[in-house]
Amino acid sequence: MRDHPVFAVVGHPNKGKSSVVAALTQNDQVKISPVSGTTRVSQHFALKLDNKIVFELVDTPGFQRANKCLAWLSQENVTADQRPQRVDAFIAHFSGRKEFIDEVELLTPIMQGAGIIYVIDGSLPYSPEYETEMEILRWTGSARLALINPIGGDTYVAQWQQALNQYFSLVRVFDPLHASFDQHLQLLRTFGQLDTHKTAAFDFAIEELERYRQLKLQQAARIIVESLYRLITFQQSSSRLETMAKEKLAAVMPDEISQFNEKLNHMEREGQQQLEALFLYHQLEADIVRLQVHQSELMDASHWSLWGLEKGQLIMVSAGAGAAIGLLADAGLGGASLMTGAVSGGVVGGLSGWLGLDWLKDKLPAWLSYNSEKHLLGPVRDPNFAFVILGRALSHASAMLIRSHADQNKLVIDQSKLNVMQSLALKTQVRLLKQFRQLSDSGLQSKAADKLRTWVFQQLTEEV
Repeated sequence: MRDHPVFAVVGHPNKGKSSVVAALTQNDQVKISPVSGTTRVSQHFALKLDNKIVFELVDTPGFQRANKCLAWLSQENVTADQRPQRVDAFIAHFSGRKEFIDEVELLTPIMQGAGIIYVIDGSLPYSPEYETEMEILRWTGSARLALINPIGGDTYVAQWQQALNQYFSLVRVFDPLHASFDQHLQLLRTFGQLDTHKTAAFDFAIEELERYRQLKLQQAARIIVESLYRLITFQQSSSRLETMAKEKLAAVMPDEISQFNEKLNHMEREGQQQLEALFLYHQLEADIVRLQVHQSELMDASHWSLWGLEKGQLIMVSAGAGAAIGLLADAGLGGASLMTGAVSGGVVGGLSGWLGLDWLKDKLPAWLSYNSEKHLLGPVRDPNFAFVILGRALSHASAMLIRSHADQNKLVIDQSKLNVMQSLALKTQVRLLKQFRQLSDSGLQSKAADKLRTWVFQQLTEEV
């Protein structure tokens, strides 16, 4: 016997039933389509914590022949207490037959003990045709909750509330595409009111969800810092560059840097996918511009100003951190390499060490460092690179935290989140720059890594 609540999500076709199921069970694999009648067979979806089911929702087909269904039920004059048996008789009579396929699929889980969540579109005016569906649901005798889904706006919500109150003991407005985590929890409390025998179970589930949320934010902070460390310390070797004659070096460097870019983007995407899996997104497509490291620039000026720090900020932060005399010298060149993200030292700074080409040093900015011992391409030495990586990671995570699992569009970053690193206080930026360096030097077991994880966790907590 089930020890968790089950609710059948029912209603007219194409009113957002599947979206409600996807949002509440945090399952982006629920099939959602604007085409009416996409759901033809009842499907069960559960929200689990520690592999224990908290509650289960049944995504059902919409009513297709409600008038004829109610007419069949009303053929016999039965009292109110006999109506559930009459519904059972309807299911038994038409089960396995082509007639009333959708109604049988819809009513079966209800008559097996599921509560009812009736979903309607609050952007459309109330119509008496819905009364037939609601009357059939009343015949089942099951506990009933109505959800008003403002798919295209809330113009007629008040009208719907007045009508639904006559058929349902509880009526709530719920937008599955934009509901916050707190609104999800509030709806769970409503479920507890609907099924009073399970109130304690829902209260426990809410506490567990809140605890899990905090735990996942801590895990997200760990993933972000690990990804940051991998990217700012990434190095790539190339036997081809080690053996290439200096006059041919310029011809092969773009290809080597292209490979460097591919690996950077692959590592960043791996970190993003870890976050998406953590928050139960299995098929999320993110609309985030690729990292693009060039011989003389990291990204174009607009992306520097969006994801990292602007030229003036970076100079102040670097000076405040005792960062780079050479950085200021580079800024004296008109800021061209800094504003667009000069990272030649990170990408090709080791080339002179590989080949002993002193002439290459003369072609690179004065602030770049060289290592004649290591035959490696990278890591990116520009102090703004870490700000860019962390800014991108926070923007991606923030977008996920407010996203509904019912939303099947590309993950789009809110423009106000793109300059998250710029909006920080100078003191915080200076502290972060120091921690970036310590992280790069000392690794993920360092105090700097712990401090960065704590700071990232605080930033994510503010988003929920």
